[in-house]
Amino acid sequence: MRILVIGCGAAGATAAQFARKTNRAADVVLLSRESYGEYSKCGLPYALSGVVADFDSLIEYPPAWFRRFGIELRPGTDVTGIDPVGRSVQMASSSDGGEQQMDYDSLIVATGARSKVPPTPGALRGDGVLESGIFTLRTMDDARAIAEHVARASTGMIVGSGLIGMEMAEAMVENGIETYVRLRTHVLTGMIDDDIARPIEEAAESKGVHFIRRTTVSGIRREKQTEVTLRSLDNDEESRHRVDIVIISAGGEPETTLAAAAGCSVGLHGGIIVDRRCRTSVDGIYAAGDCTEYPDFVTGVSTGVGLGSVAVRQGRVAGTNAAEGDECLADGLLNSRTTELFGLEVAAVGPTRNELRQAGIEPIVGKATGSTLPDYFPGGTSITVKVLAHPEDGCILGAQIVGVEGAHQRANVFAAAVLNRMTVEQFLQMETCYAPPAAPTLDCMTLAADAARIKWKRTARPGTPASE
Repeated sequence: MRILVIGCGAAGATAAQFARKTNRAADVVLLSRESYGEYSKCGLPYALSGVVADFDSLIEYPPAWFRRFGIELRPGTDVTGIDPVGRSVQMASSSDGGEQQMDYDSLIVATGARSKVPPTPGALRGDGVLESGIFTLRTMDDARAIAEHVARASTGMIVGSGLIGMEMAEAMVENGIETYVRLRTHVLTGMIDDDIARPIEEAAESKGVHFIRRTTVSGIRREKQTEVTLRSLDNDEESRHRVDIVIISAGGEPETTLAAAAGCSVGLHGGIIVDRRCRTSVDGIYAAGDCTEYPDFVTGVSTGVGLGSVAVRQGRVAGTNAAEGDECLADGLLNSRTTELFGLEVAAVGPTRNELRQAGIEPIVGKATGSTLPDYFPGGTSITVKVLAHPEDGCILGAQIVGVEGAHQRANVFAAAVLNRMTVEQFLQMETCYAPPAAPTLDCMTLAADAARIKWKRTARPGTPASE
């Protein structure tokens, strides 16, 4: 049996490993455009800031590792086509352009995503390449190019304020660069609501980040410096900003060219549609990672995959099943997510309030701010917890947490609650640990859930569980 994997990111490398673990007799071949092996894309901003010593430290599985475990890694290989009927792929070597065909019994597509560059006059050259001084961050080579430019820069602008954009803003500040962030609404819009984002923005400003609020980019011009023209969303007035480096962080687009040409169904978000076993609509082809989409656990709405943790889980499922094993994903994506920015940890699970509204759900919201330790005990830090619950049955739909420490572990607790469809009342029955030097008697999680429960009881319609 031969299993081919296209892509050596988190999903592809994991898929290859679990295919090997599941079927020791199979030929497992991993095809990668890059030459590094598998490395942490999530760690790239931290290598740029200096928190991680160097780029090589991010390489988790170098080429030699795959050879040692019986996986044939072919770096510098560009897959140009898939024949799903003949079960083969066409590929070309980046070194000499030589073409080759390879047959497969199972194929796993883990082609990831490409950086999105919104239509912006002046951003791209005629050949579609970004102009000098303008970058996106997706690969190791992107990061190395940014590092060379950062060393000569004194001012910079981040276009976009998602996870990568804000992590890059922090990295630029750490490098002593005067940093501007173009802000359409609030930071981390796909991750948290505006009220939870506010402390992050305040912390960033205290470290020297300049937010240019409620603006969009109307053009970029390159002379001695790069001039970015921003247009106000409120009155259409324009402002011009000269900087040495521009990072466009507008999210990613699933790389589905090969899969779509092979007949794999693609969803509304442009990702390959997969089922619980990571099967595509084409027999013998599986997919995993940022090139896919999968239903949201809470709303059922198909959503793009963009988290490394999800990519690894999908890679495990795809690799196991491609090797004739048996493993399944959960019924949907919880999208448990976290980061640390400017001294604050932020974490969330489930849809944001806006995403719930788009799905036709107006959530009940409970919110509490307190300390990670009893008020009398030294060393406690402030933390804010927000719970979103369904108005009809009180089921916990999501949560968002921000504080100096402990946000991600609390989000993990709420992930378990969402997965098991716990109500706020059931959550309140859960005993939590207490000891003065470790935790308060009632954690902010409990207080926020109680606030949601009170609102739920108050607003319940006759005949619903809360009214009984």
